Amino acid sequence: MGEIVYLHNKSHVNIMKEKSLKKNAILNSLGTVIGILFPIITFPYISRILLPEGIGQVNFVNSIISYFLLLAGLGISNYGIREAAKVRENINDFSLLVKELGIISFVSTFISYVLFFIVIFFVPKFHSYKNILFICSLNIPLATLGFSWVYSALENFTFSTINSLVFQSLNVISLFLFVKSKEDILIYVTIPVLCSIGSVICSLINLRKYISLKTTGKLKIRKHLKPIFVLFGMSVVTSIYTLLDTTMLGFLTNDTQVGYYSAATKINKLVLSVVTSACAVLFPRLSFYAEKADKTEFFNLLNKSFAITLGVAIPATIGLNLLSEPITLIFSGTEYIPSIPVMKMMNPIIIIISMSGFIGIQCLIPLRKEKITLYSVSIGAIVNFILNLLLMKKYGALGAAVATLIAECSVTLFQIINAHKYFDKKSLIKNCIQYLLAASVMGLVVFFIMNIIKSNVAKILLSSFIGIIVYFVVLIILKNQFVSEIKKNIILKTRKKSNETI
Repeated sequence: MGEIVYLHNKSHVNIMKEKSLKKNAILNSLGTVIGILFPIITFPYISRILLPEGIGQVNFVNSIISYFLLLAGLGISNYGIREAAKVRENINDFSLLVKELGIISFVSTFISYVLFFIVIFFVPKFHSYKNILFICSLNIPLATLGFSWVYSALENFTFSTINSLVFQSLNVISLFLFVKSKEDILIYVTIPVLCSIGSVICSLINLRKYISLKTTGKLKIRKHLKPIFVLFGMSVVTSIYTLLDTTMLGFLTNDTQVGYYSAATKINKLVLSVVTSACAVLFPRLSFYAEKADKTEFFNLLNKSFAITLGVAIPATIGLNLLSEPITLIFSGTEYIPSIPVMKMMNPIIIIISMSGFIGIQCLIPLRKEKITLYSVSIGAIVNFILNLLLMKKYGALGAAVATLIAECSVTLFQIINAHKYFDKKSLIKNCIQYLLAASVMGLVVFFIMNIIKSNVAKILLSSFIGIIVYFVVLIILKNQFVSEIKKNIILKTRKKSNETI
């Protein structure tokens, strides 16, 4: 099932256009690349302007805002995408769903904002961050009332990609023009908010193409509450070990340690988003197959995508670990040298979160087994909280990294135990062994390059380029299933173009 485009006229005609998963993956990956490329462009500049203390302040504030974003969101995004699989071919039912979830979002956002102001005024720690908190709090309604989940549900990634490109570009240009010193921290947090306002306005205007304001049928809001709260509970406990690190560092240590931790996790998160981006487009398609009880298509797509995800995550983890020092020096500066061991400690989460994210979101939620995901992240949250208390005061950012790594391992292990029956284990193990062998050879080559080249820029560029080539060459030699398919498709397309030319 592909993208559905609703073109409104007096009769509310709806036309469905088929789009391939390949095109969706490319568009979503492009959107992710945009989200990655711009931070890569700006972070070396901003980290040197604001220094670890300023970066720490901003990330501490963002971690606080994230809790209120979580409450406002209520897990509606994933729920909305899943439920759209049932009704997206019917404009009236789809529009009713959007209205129902929109009302719930409005109420949850209002409650979240009220609680935000209560917390800000009654927690003394936040008084010194008040101005930054107020500005960043505008992201709460912007993130939840923009209906971004609708575009994902309809598998329409074209508008989202273009919209993101335009306003991210404005964001980058404005940062370089207006942020000149560490005193410009309020300007730094205001610019992204203004760009988000523009993006959301465009999104809401464009949304009218896909829904009808004139719908028949009674709004049934109550039926959504129970499943939404289950997903919300899952989001809450997930956030405890994804957001609590920065929050607890801010409370237990200082802004500088938060700055080191933020710099260490920045690149890890960027690489992780690349690994998971292409497969993120599968969620609506997998939800559709699950709803239609098409088990063959569901499990074929699930197993193939999981294997490909690991095929990217494993070499990315090894490569990033070897390049941690030059990457930190180039993108953050010498002031962030203490973050290098933190970054190396965090590298394995690229593989671990790729696995848990895929199993928990792409597999279990479409199958309506989100309670397994809820239990797994609850375990991770408890482990992370306890380890943070034990390690942070003494080891600072490094202690937070160790706590996160162990917590993520516990989440992934629990999910594997409970979801292994949905995967072709023999094929998956075979692919993983091939990936590890190829990544090991790649690692040796990268290590050799690192030791003969002095320039940090040259180390990163040459190591990345040659490392990727070596990795895929070894996989070809090992006759890896998915690389062989890619090679075969390239050959067929080349022959087809040659024949057309002749």
